[in-house]
Amino acid sequence: MVTAESVYAESARYNAAVLCLPGLWSTPAVWRPFAGYLGHRGWESQLLDVREAPGGMQDRVAAVAPHVAEVAGRAVVIGHDAGALLANAVAARARPAAVVMIAPLVPGTRAVRRATLSVRSVVALLAGRRIAPPTGGAAAEWIDVPEPARTATRAMLADDEAAFVRDVVWGRVAPTAIPGVPALVVAGGDDGLLDRRSAEAFAEATGAELRVVDGAGHWLLAGPRWQDVAALVHRWLVQRLGGSLLEFYAEAMADRDADEESS
Repeated sequence: MVTAESVYAESARYNAAVLCLPGLWSTPAVWRPFAGYLGHRGWESQLLDVREAPGGMQDRVAAVAPHVAEVAGRAVVIGHDAGALLANAVAARARPAAVVMIAPLVPGTRAVRRATLSVRSVVALLAGRRIAPPTGGAAAEWIDVPEPARTATRAMLADDEAAFVRDVVWGRVAPTAIPGVPALVVAGGDDGLLDRRSAEAFAEATGAELRVVDGAGHWLLAGPRWQDVAALVHRWLVQRLGGSLLEFYAEAMADRDADEESS
């Protein structure tokens, strides 16, 4: 089951909603600062909690896709980490207005597998039990932000579904390009899980534009550069969709005013 937490726009400018998909082990809380930034600039966001959706990637896609259709107006799907892979797969099925993939994991790579190489994680993966977030060096590489942001981020993590973790770390996911859906990949210049060459290859495979944030790592939702990332995404959405979204909003407001006058 997928649940949603709404973050409303302070002064709505767009008849659209941003659907935020967290990565491995991440709860919706990791998106709150980012969504608040977008809300200040006129975007409504829905922070989806996908960890309780049973099954692997395709099961999670089936659980998330209906939320795209339920958005009043148009939906923009944004995912971080493994949530970027989920966003790509959801977009292929539900065809939102745009898809943004932040610090995507490349399925099956050694860097990704390192997060689940502890004895506890390996046993849980093989047994199909829920997988705990990484610890030690794997956690430091994954949550690569300074204190106190690292401790705050770790507090927002929780166990995840084994089948979904397996699909990502064992390379059972194949990102794809989605013709007609604008796509953006945002990568950190110092991301230990996604080097520049891999980011370029991922962007090419998904037909996406690539933006690299120098001086930032994998955890682009926290740390000193997260506002730069949010600003980049906001600008890109306005450039690619702003005209049509503003038109939709104007039409919605005109319809609302007409209804109020007739009542």
